[in-house]
Amino acid sequence: MHTTIGLDIGSHKIKLVELTPEGGNMRLVAVGSIPTPPKSLTANAPSDIDAVGVAVKKLLRDTGAKSRTVSISFPESLVFTRVIEVPALSQRELASAIKWEAEQYIPLPLDQVNVDFTVLRDSKETGTNKMDVLLVAAPRALVEKYMAIMEAAEVTVSVAETEIIATSRALARTMGTLKSAMIVSLGAQTTDLAIIRSGILVYTRSISAGGEALSRALAQGLGFEILQAEEFKRAYGLEKDKLQGKILTAIAPIMDTIVGEIKRAMAFFGEKHKDEQIETVFLSGGTARLPGMVVYMAEHVGIEAQLANPWLGIIKDPRFASVEAEGASYTVAIGLALR
Repeated sequence: MHTTIGLDIGSHKIKLVELTPEGGNMRLVAVGSIPTPPKSLTANAPSDIDAVGVAVKKLLRDTGAKSRTVSISFPESLVFTRVIEVPALSQRELASAIKWEAEQYIPLPLDQVNVDFTVLRDSKETGTNKMDVLLVAAPRALVEKYMAIMEAAEVTVSVAETEIIATSRALARTMGTLKSAMIVSLGAQTTDLAIIRSGILVYTRSISAGGEALSRALAQGLGFEILQAEEFKRAYGLEKDKLQGKILTAIAPIMDTIVGEIKRAMAFFGEKHKDEQIETVFLSGGTARLPGMVVYMAEHVGIEAQLANPWLGIIKDPRFASVEAEGASYTVAIGLALR
C-alpha cells in the first residue's frame, strides 16, 4: 500500500497525517499529535534537534504510521513567500529572471537562502503579457536544521514547503463553487493569510500575532499567570458575555491587528480584481477553534466566516472519529499528505 505522510512541526505540537489513495479519494491511515519539546525549535543545540527527532519517532510509532518518508513544512514566519508578476518568459528565461526578482523581495543575501518558484498562471491564463509566479525562499540554516531533525528521527524527506502552501492545498479542494476565498491560519506564533481564486493561490502574508500573543495580552490585562491566561482563553475565547467582557477587551488590540491585516489583504484583492469579491473566510489552525472566533471574524471582517474542514473527501474509519472536530488543527499536515 502506497501512503504519504504529512508532518507539521509546530511550536506547540507536532502533527502527523498519513493518507493512501482509494477510488479517486484519499483514506486516512494514521493520525496523531505530540507536544513539541519546549523551546526546541528556537534553539540550535544538538540536544534540542535530537529532542524533536525523538518526539517525531515516538509519534510515528504511537500512530502506527507505515511509511518513513515524509513531507514537511517550514514556519511561514521564517521563510519568504510571495506571488509576483513577471513578463511572459520561457522556463529557461524565467529561471534566470527569478534571481533578479528574488534580490528585490528577499531581505537576505541569495547565497544564504534556497530559492524555488512555481508558475501559477501563464500569460494565456492571465490574459495579459505577464505571468503570476509563486516565489519561495528558505534560509539555508533553517533547511539544514529541519533536515538534521529528520535525520535524528530516522525518516526521509520527500518534499519541504511552506505552511501556507500546504494549508491552501488542503482547503482549496473543500471550497466547492466559491470562486474567491481567504484562508486565515491562526497559529500559536503567527497568523498566515492566503487568498485562493479559482483554486489558485494569488496572495500570501504572515503576521507575527497568534495564540501566544492573545494569551500574553490576557495575562497582562487581567493580571493572570500565563498558564492561567491560556486556560481562560481556551475556555471562554472571544465570547462577549464571559467575565463581563473583560477577556474580549484584553485581547481586542491583538485581534484588531489581525483583522486590520485581513482587511488590507481584501482591499489589495479588490484593487486587482475590481469586479470580484472574497466570498468567505476559512479559519484554520489551533487558535481558530477558540470559542466565539468564527462569529467574531464574521462580524469584524464583514463577510461569512467558517471553521475550515480539511477532512472533506477523506475517508475515515470509525476509530478516527475523535479527530473530526480537530480538522482546523490538522490542516497543514493534511495538505502535506495530499501532495
